[in-house]
Amino acid sequence: WDDCALIIEVVEGLLGGKAPEDIWKDKEKKKKFIKLLCKIKGKEYKETKEIIDRKIRITDIALVAKEVLGINIKIDL
Repeated sequence: WDDCALIIEVVEGLLGGKAPEDIWKDKEKKKKFIKLLCKIKGKEYKETKEIIDRKIRITDIALVAKEVLGINIKIDL
């Protein structure tokens, strides 16, 4: 349920007009999201070193929302 709550918070933040930098101020939330993203993409996640500046794209958020929550997010660029 923690994963679902995290994704809902991220999606609601984006839809509410928050800047991505504001969403990822909490480093633990960003770390959880990256770990979840790696799991969905089928990559191994090892906490051997701190990720300093991993950019999280809107497409990453859409992918995680689709896989975890089962919702599609329409992205207009």
